[in-house]
Amino acid sequence: MAAEIKRLHIERFRGIRELTWHPQPGLNLLLGGGNVGKSTILEAIGLLLSPTTSYTLSDSDYLGRLVEDEFLIEAVMSLPGHVNRQGNMAWPWEWDGQDAVLAFAAEPDNAAPAHAPRPARPAVYKVRVRGTGDLELVYEIVQPDESVTVFSVALRRQIGLVRLLGDDQSDRDLRLIVGSGLDRLINDRGLRARLGREFAANSVDQHLEDEPRTRLQQLDQNFVERQLPNRLGLAFTGGAGQSINALIGLTAVKNDVVLPLATWGSGTRRLAALAIADSLQDGHPITLVDELERGLEPYRQRQLVRHIAGAHGQTFVTTHSASVVTTATDASIWYVDTGARVGALAREKVSRHLARDPEAFLARLTLVAEGATEVGFLREIFDRELLGWKDRGVHIADGGGNDDTLMLLEALSAGGVKFAGFVDNENRHAGRWRAVADRVGALLFQWNAGNMEENVIPLFAADQVQMLIADPEGEKTGLRLRTLADRLDTADASFEALSALALAHRGENIDHPAHPLIPWIVEAATGKVPDVLRDAPAAQRNPFKGHATAWFKSVEGGRELAEKVYRSGVWDTQLNALLRPFVDAVIRTQADPVPAAAPRQAQ
Repeated sequence: MAAEIKRLHIERFRGIRELTWHPQPGLNLLLGGGNVGKSTILEAIGLLLSPTTSYTLSDSDYLGRLVEDEFLIEAVMSLPGHVNRQGNMAWPWEWDGQDAVLAFAAEPDNAAPAHAPRPARPAVYKVRVRGTGDLELVYEIVQPDESVTVFSVALRRQIGLVRLLGDDQSDRDLRLIVGSGLDRLINDRGLRARLGREFAANSVDQHLEDEPRTRLQQLDQNFVERQLPNRLGLAFTGGAGQSINALIGLTAVKNDVVLPLATWGSGTRRLAALAIADSLQDGHPITLVDELERGLEPYRQRQLVRHIAGAHGQTFVTTHSASVVTTATDASIWYVDTGARVGALAREKVSRHLARDPEAFLARLTLVAEGATEVGFLREIFDRELLGWKDRGVHIADGGGNDDTLMLLEALSAGGVKFAGFVDNENRHAGRWRAVADRVGALLFQWNAGNMEENVIPLFAADQVQMLIADPEGEKTGLRLRTLADRLDTADASFEALSALALAHRGENIDHPAHPLIPWIVEAATGKVPDVLRDAPAAQRNPFKGHATAWFKSVEGGRELAEKVYRSGVWDTQLNALLRPFVDAVIRTQADPVPAAAPRQAQ
C-alpha cells in the first residue's frame, strides 16, 4: 500500500495559526499569492515525514515566536504494509472520508444482523510531530485509545519522501545522505562500514609532503608526552551530522570530464532528483516540489508536470508559473488565500479561466470583474485609491460575462478562497448571487439594476456630456457621434443637431435635468438593438450591437470612463459614496499599510 496523506492539520507552525486540509491522491497543485503559506505547508509535511533527525528547531518555527505555546503537525494517512515491522505495535483507525474514526464494533458470530452490512472503511494511521517548549521535536503515532507510540525514523524512511524545496538546492537526493532518494535507491546498509575500513586502511597521511608529515609526527610526540592517544594519522572519518556516505554523490560525464551532478544547473538537479524518485516507484514516495518552475524553461516545466501527473505517488507542488497551471489538467487544484486557508477549485468551473487568465489564481487577492469595461474601470480606480495595487498582489480578472463570472465566484466561494467581485445585475440567479454575497460581504459589488454604463453615464451633468463623448485620442469622437445619429435616424452628426433632435424625442420630459443625449449614449455604449429591430435579420441588428466598441466596451474604454468620472467630479459627488464600501473592503485585505492617495482636483 502506498503512503497517502488524507488529512493534514497544522497548529501554530510558523505563520499558520490553524489549518485543516484534505489533499487528494496524485498531483495536488497549490496556488496563491506570495507569502500566504504555500511553502510553509510543504515544509510542514517535510518535517512530519523527515527521514532524518538532523533538523534543529528555532523560535521562528513557532507562531509569533511563542515557543512555550508549542506547535503541532498531524496527518491522517495510509501507511505501507510494513508499518508494524517495528518494535511497538501501531493500531489503525478507520477513514470515514473526513477524519480518522474508531472501527465498528464486531458483532458476535451467532448474532442476527441488526442492520445492513456496513461498507468497508480503509485503515489509516494518525501520525504527528510536536515542537515542544524546549525546542525539541517529538514524533508520535496516536493510537485509537489516544495513547501514543513512537513514529520512528525507520518508518519515516520506509514511507519515502522526495523533497525539492527552496532551501535544499535539490542536492540532498543526489548524495548518499541517510534517508535521501539515492540512499533508498542504492539501499546498501553495509556500505558505510566497508568504506570506513577501506579508508582507514589507506591513510591520507602517506600522501603528505615531507614538511607536513614532520609536523604531524611532532604532534604525535606531543600527544605521547601529554599521555593522550598516539600513533596519529589522517583518514576519512564520519561524525555526528556528517557521514562518510555524504561525501559520495552521483557523477556524470560532460566532455569527457567526470563532474558531480550536484554542480550542474538547478533545473537539471531537480529533474535528476525526481528521476531517482521514479526508480523508487515500488514504494510510491510522497513528493514535495516547491516552485516547480525554478530553473526550468517553460517547455521543461510542461514536461515535468505531465510526468508528475502520470506518476503513482502523492505529490504536492507549488507554482507561480502560468505554463504549469495550464498544463496540470489532471491535478487537484487548491488555492491558498492570505489567511492561510486552503480551498478546492472545481476544475469544471475554473478551467476556462485557468486557460485564459492563470494569473487570477496566482494572486494574493483576485478581483473578478464582469467584463473588459469593468476591468479597465477598476484599474483606473485602484490606481488612484490603492497605490501600487499590482505590486501588492491584487489582480483584476475578466470574468467573461455575467454567467461565467458567477460560476467562477461560486467556485472560489466553495473553496473558501478570499476574492472580490464587481458585476452587473441582470435580474437572474438572485439566490446564487445572494449566496456569494453572504460569503464575501462588501468584497462583492453588484449594481442595484443593470450594468455599469447604465448606472454611471446618467451621473454626468449636462455640461459634461461633450467631454463624455470626446475620445482622448481624437480617433473615435466622430464615430461616437455617428452611432448617435444612426439611432436618431439623422444624417447630421453634429453635437448641436443631435442634442436638439434628442430633446424633441424627449417630449413631455422636456424639463428633465439630464442632457437629452444621455439615454441615447447609454444605448449606444451598451450596444442595445432598437426595439423596432428586435425581430429583424442579423444584418440589420448587428451594426447596432457593434456601436459599443466605439464607446467603452474594452479595457481602454473602461479606463477612459473612470478617468472621466474623476475629472468631471462625478466620483466625489456621487460614485464615491456608492463604491466606497467596496473599495475600502479591498484595501482592508492588504496586510501592509496603504499609502494615502494623493488629493484629487477636478479638471
